[in-house]
Amino acid sequence: MNNDRVFQMDFGKVYGLLLDKAVRKGRTREEVDQIVCWLTGYRPEQLEAARSAAVPYGDFFRNAPRPNPNRALIRGVVCGVRVEEIEDPLMREIRYLDKLVDELAKGKAMEKILRAPEEPEPWVCPRCGRSFRRAGQSHYCGQPPETIEDYIAAQPEQARDYLRQVNAAIRASLPEAREKISWSMPTYWKGRNLIQFAASRRHIGLYPGPEAVAAFADRLTEYRTSKGTIQLPYSKPLPLELIGEIAKWCEQNA
Repeated sequence: MNNDRVFQMDFGKVYGLLLDKAVRKGRTREEVDQIVCWLTGYRPEQLEAARSAAVPYGDFFRNAPRPNPNRALIRGVVCGVRVEEIEDPLMREIRYLDKLVDELAKGKAMEKILRAPEEPEPWVCPRCGRSFRRAGQSHYCGQPPETIEDYIAAQPEQARDYLRQVNAAIRASLPEAREKISWSMPTYWKGRNLIQFAASRRHIGLYPGPEAVAAFADRLTEYRTSKGTIQLPYSKPLPLELIGEIAKWCEQNA
């Protein structure tokens, strides 16, 4: 069929044909509407208005408010053509709907019809066997450290001296706090976790909490911060006095 003839067809009539196809196979109008709204971004009341207003089929798709970005995941053959190979963008949108309703009529579950990006396979560390979403994600292999010194000794060589300096600055400011490992990170605890730190690939992460970061914001302008985290890059000298002040603030405001 000529594309222009398809584009000029009455949307309401085409909708009726798609609905009949689905209902004959035991599916419902609600499911058809869900598919159309998912694909185009129309709200149910907008869909009903278009169905009743003799809107050209092509215009229905041209004016779609929010075409679903995941519609590009729709693949396969419908009406004798492979939808992902259709060159005309507007006709491809139309065949997307044909394909989804065809799947509905064939009994496919709605959660499969409404495409979602596939979750990537988790990356499994070959040393410790733990799974992570990101390949090569930094983590501690082996048995969890029992002390802060155990943690530091297990880190890459470039990080160890920085970690020991940070630890010394915090210990000097919090002599009464207990040293422990919490969430696999060095932690100073006094009734609660006061402050934590950890090694990353390019920086030491200091974790005093969002209130502390806000309190010292004017003195942290040369460091990257976010939601309770301060990044201390290996490329800069450590602000040891400031680290001690932040640790003390955390104790006083616990």
